[in-house]
Amino acid sequence: MQALIHCKLDALTHLQSLGLKYQECDGELDVIVDDVPYTHSDGYYQDPDEQLCEHYHINYDLVNCIEAI
Repeated sequence: MQALIHCKLDALTHLQSLGLKYQECDGELDVIVDDVPYTHSDGYYQDPDEQLCEHYHINYDLVNCIEAI
């Protein structure tokens, strides 16, 4: 399964520095990544979207939304 991450245009330099492929579409930068299994430890809940971004080192503050594809 993959995920489509819709990023703000402000994320351009950030995505380039990470070496991620992206496409500009409808005023956003779209990044397609492989989904990662959700994990939690010691009863600590982390939003799965935040965890996905953390895995790929994407600044979650630059994300508009994430959807499964």
